Amino acid sequence: MSINDTKHRATHIAAGVGIFSALAFLVSFVCEVIPAVSGFLSIDLKDAVICIASFIYGPIVAPLISLVVAAIELFTIGNDTGWYGFVMNFASSASFSTVASLIYCKKKSVNTALIAFASSIAVTTGVMVLLNAFVTPLYIKQIGIPFDVAANLPILFLPFNFAKTLLNSATAMLLYKPVITALRQAGLIPRSQYKTTFSRATVITLIVGGLFLALAIGLLVWLVMTFGWR
Repeated sequence: MSINDTKHRATHIAAGVGIFSALAFLVSFVCEVIPAVSGFLSIDLKDAVICIASFIYGPIVAPLISLVVAAIELFTIGNDTGWYGFVMNFASSASFSTVASLIYCKKKSVNTALIAFASSIAVTTGVMVLLNAFVTPLYIKQIGIPFDVAANLPILFLPFNFAKTLLNSATAMLLYKPVITALRQAGLIPRSQYKTTFSRATVITLIVGGLFLALAIGLLVWLVMTFGWR
């Protein structure tokens, strides 16, 4: 690869990081209107956006975009939760997208993608449960969580984080192909780098993504019926 090719690729990656950072923040901003489960645990789909970016540009952009978006949220929509929200947002996005992209980028295939998402769901759920269990209690008074809600949080951590990672995985699976197609048409990725034909792998991805989506929605409905929106 020549110096010009390297510079051209670096420019494309920089542009892609900027676009996906803006898109991830926009998604997070839109998700702010969704009521939180039990008034505290909120649904956010920006991790899916960051994951798609890391699949395209490599694992190195995963923590970078996660940090940028978490920092923007800290000074805009995340004022109520402060540094606590920053830490939790960064941990969720970085663990989800980094784990998935590290596995997927070694061999880009549908089987690897499924393994990547399954691993990411397991790792991110574990990381967030631990952070919720040990970090959240330090901020309960500061962010104004009612006592009755705080008492239910340990029960909520595992199913909620599992549902959230399932939902982000499903979103990434279902949107990956359309995003790739749009980026190719915009000239932000080489036309020869990604296939956009409707193949068997695409069908499998859509089916699994649909199953993940149904499971995530079912689990969230159960959480809402049990603990309610607030």
